[in-house]
Amino acid sequence: MARGNFGERLKRERELREVSREELSNSTRISSRFLEALENEDWEKLPGGVFGHGFVRAIARYLGLDEEALLSEYDLARADKLPPPPPKLEERIPTPPKWIPIAAVAVVVLLLIGLFFVGRYAWHRFAARRASKNAAAWHSPTNMGLVPSVAPSVLPPGLLELNGRVLMPLGGPAPPVEWL
Repeated sequence: MARGNFGERLKRERELREVSREELSNSTRISSRFLEALENEDWEKLPGGVFGHGFVRAIARYLGLDEEALLSEYDLARADKLPPPPPKLEERIPTPPKWIPIAAVAVVVLLLIGLFFVGRYAWHRFAARRASKNAAAWHSPTNMGLVPSVAPSVLPPGLLELNGRVLMPLGGPAPPVEWL
C-alpha cells in the first residue's frame, strides 16, 4: 500500500457519503482532532494500542465499510511509521545463589553431629541401665542364691549374700551348710 492511501481512502469514503467530520465525530464519539489525524496519517497525534483500532472500527461501522479490510489497511499504513520492536532479550534461567549449597552442607553436618551426640548419650544411658540391672540382679533378695549365668572367675568374693551370710564364689571352698 502506498503511503497516504489509508488517510485518503478514509477521507474519500467519508466525503462520498456526504458525512462531515463533525457529524462523524458526534456519531462515533471520536474527537475531531483524532479523525483529522487519521485522515492525515499523523500517527503521533493518535493514542496507541487498541484505541486506534477502536476508532477505525467505529468509523467503518458508521460509514458502512468492511471493518476487517479497513483495519488491515490501517495496520499496514501505521506499520510503515512505527519503529521496529526492540529485540527480545534472551531469558536465561538464573543461577541459584551460592549460599544455598553451603547452607545445605552445614545443615547436614549439624544433623550428623547431633545424631552422633544423641547416639552417644543413648549408648551411655543404655550401658548405665544395663549395669544397674546387673548389679541389682546380684543383690536382689529374690535371687535366693541363684547366680546369673556369669563365669565363676568373674565374681569377686563377698558379692553374694544369703540370709546375712556372704557366699563364696563358685568353684571356691564351700562354706559349711547349716540345716534347720
